[in-house]
Amino acid sequence: MSNLPDTQPVRAARPPRRPASRWFLAVPILALAVVVVGAATGWVSGQRQTQAEEALLETDLLQEQFDLGVQDLLAARYELARQRFEYILSLEPAYPGAAELLGETLNALNVPTPSPWPTPVPPTATATLDISSLESLFVQAQGFFNQGDWTGTIQALLAVRERDPSYRLTEINGLLAGSLRNRGLDKISSGLLEQGIYDLNLAERFGPLDSQAVSWRSSAAFYLLANSYIGLDWLQAEEYFSSLCGGGTWDSCRKFALAALSVGDLFMGTPDPCGAIYHYQLSLDTFGNAVLVPTATNAMNLCFTVTATLATFTPTITTTPGTPTPPLVTPTVTPSLAIPTDTPTPTETETPTPTV
Repeated sequence: MSNLPDTQPVRAARPPRRPASRWFLAVPILALAVVVVGAATGWVSGQRQTQAEEALLETDLLQEQFDLGVQDLLAARYELARQRFEYILSLEPAYPGAAELLGETLNALNVPTPSPWPTPVPPTATATLDISSLESLFVQAQGFFNQGDWTGTIQALLAVRERDPSYRLTEINGLLAGSLRNRGLDKISSGLLEQGIYDLNLAERFGPLDSQAVSWRSSAAFYLLANSYIGLDWLQAEEYFSSLCGGGTWDSCRKFALAALSVGDLFMGTPDPCGAIYHYQLSLDTFGNAVLVPTATNAMNLCFTVTATLATFTPTITTTPGTPTPPLVTPTVTPSLAIPTDTPTPTETETPTPTV
C-alpha cells in the first residue's frame, strides 16, 4: 500500500438547491391592479370635474339670464323679463334678487304678484300596491280610479298587465284609457301642455277619445305652435294668438297683446308709422299697459305729421318757354248705382208689334 499523498482533487459539496422564486408571476397581477386603481381614480376624478363644470355652467347660465332679464325690464320688455325670472326661479328658488324683480315685472304687466316662489316639493308617493293576486291589484286600481288618483290607477293596472297581459283585457284597457285621458286633461288645464298631450295620445291607443279631449288637445297643440313664433315672427304670433284670445285660453290674451305691441314696434322702424297705431291699439284694448300709452301717442303724432306732409305737397310742372301751359285737369268720379246681388235686376221688356 503506497504512502504517497492523494493528489486527486476533492469536489466541494454543493449547497442545497432552493426552489425557484415565482415573483415574476405576480408582476402582471400587480400591473393590472395598478391599472384598475388608476382607472377608478380617474373616473371618480372625471365625475367630480364634470359635476363641477356642470354646476359652473348652470351658474353662468342663471347669471346670464338674470342680466338679460334686468335689461328687458329696463327696456319695458316685461313679458320677456317675466319668462327669464320665472325660468331662473324654477331652477334656483333662492336666487338673489330674482323674486323681487319678478314682482316688479308682474306689477308692470298688471298681474297680481304671487307669493314667494315655493321650494319644489316631491310628488306624493302612491300607496303600496297589494300584489298578492291579480284580482287584488285590479280591485285596488278600481279604488284609485274612483278616488280620482289617475297615476295610482295606471300603476296598478300596469302591474296587472306585467304579470298577465290577457287578464281582464277589455276592462283594463277601458280603465287605462279613462285614467290617461283624465290625467292628460288635468295637466293641460294646469299649463303642462306637452305632458297633457302625451297622456292623451297614450289614451288614444286604448280607446277613442271623446270630443272634449280632442278639442283640448288641439287647442294645446295650437297654443304651442303660436308660442313658437314669439320673438321670431311677431306678425304670425299675433295672428295665432288672436284666435286663441277669442276663447280666453290660458294666457293667450296676454301673449296676443305682447305680439301686437311688438308688431307696432316693427312699424315704428319703417317710414309708415301709421301702421303701428292699429297694432298698438289692439294691444291696449286687450291688455292694459300704461307704459305703452306714450309710445302709441307718439306713433299717432308721427302719423299725422306724415299725412299732413303728403297732403300739402303740390306738384310743379316744368314747361319749355314758348310752350302753352296745359290746364290742370281735376278728375271727376261719376257715382255708379250699385245694385245688390240678391235683388233681381229689372230687364227691359220688348213691346210686341200688333199684327194686322
